[in-house]
Amino acid sequence: MTTFKVSITINQPVDIVTDALMNPDNFPYWQTDLVKFEVIERKPGEVGSIGLLHYSQKGKSYVMEDKLIYCEPGKKYVSQVTSDVLTARVETILQSSDNKTEMTLIWEGQGRNIILKLLLPLLRNKMIKQSRTELGIFKNLIETKGSNFCE
Repeated sequence: MTTFKVSITINQPVDIVTDALMNPDNFPYWQTDLVKFEVIERKPGEVGSIGLLHYSQKGKSYVMEDKLIYCEPGKKYVSQVTSDVLTARVETILQSSDNKTEMTLIWEGQGRNIILKLLLPLLRNKMIKQSRTELGIFKNLIETKGSNFCE
């Protein structure tokens, strides 16, 4: 099992951060290689909601399923993300303080095939760097555009 944790402080209140985080149209703007988030079942942010994450990386497309398995609105969201080769638990924690929001991401995952089981621990530092970059992009977008990055 590979695990890591990254955090960032966003200069926006938690309700705006929550709105931005629950808007699937925003995802491709800050998540690396993500082309679109397709809602399959229920509304994003509701326990049991399912979406498909469509990625394109170096000319190859792949899809991952994202199922929300736990939610404390505006505070904590836990998703199970799966594909043919990977299973991960992604926990996002929001803490409000003085019109600012600390956003913490905890990622725990493992490969479903022998190659990824061996590679994932070696990729951990690269994944941490990528997650920090993505949170920085998210912070910049929300601080400049609010909760809707498309406008």
